[in-house]
Amino acid sequence: MEQKKNNKKKILIIVLAVLLVVATIGTTIAWLTRTNSITNSFSVGSFEYPKTDPTDPTETISIQSHLYEPSWDPTAAHKLLPGVTFAKDPYVGIGAGSEDAQVYVYVQNNMSNKVYFTLNSGWEAVSGETTAGSANGTYTSGLFKYTAGLTASSTDDVWTSTPVFSSVVIADNATGTDFEVAQGQSTDIIVSSFIHQAKDGSGDPIADATILAAAKEAFHLN
Repeated sequence: MEQKKNNKKKILIIVLAVLLVVATIGTTIAWLTRTNSITNSFSVGSFEYPKTDPTDPTETISIQSHLYEPSWDPTAAHKLLPGVTFAKDPYVGIGAGSEDAQVYVYVQNNMSNKVYFTLNSGWEAVSGETTAGSANGTYTSGLFKYTAGLTASSTDDVWTSTPVFSSVVIADNATGTDFEVAQGQSTDIIVSSFIHQAKDGSGDPIADATILAAAKEAFHLN
């Protein structure tokens, strides 16, 4: 009988010892670990707004736009009358620190072809996307490209060397009906610019066709 009791004690001691070992393993074993991280900082490419007059770099201007018309007087009446010419000279520019850019301009004019402009050198009409004016070689509206593009500077503003056009002309033989527009439209001439990065991430030029397609999409010409 005494022998059986001793055996039971031994079994109990062994079981307790096993439980103790299991408990010890569950609470004292530490796995080797290590944590590392790398932070990669990125700068964001952009087109900054220019701050200087395209015709006089020493003159500071305050605009939040890439379009600027030095000769346009917003306080003048600009009445539409036959034979009148209005000074209107839309330049496109990018500020210091911008990316190189390709430039398009879209001109919207809801009036007749007797309200027109002459395209300046350095600009070309996009085939199939313009409306001719009543005078030879002129335009009333459409999509136009600045052929040279803009090469950015880290220190200076860069403007197109010429404006898209220098004036808007009303034909001598224009009549009141030439200034009429459809309901819901206006007699405003709206000039909008489209600026697209000229190079990809590898520094290679982006295809002209790719940029043109993007410009057409931006102006809903597709």
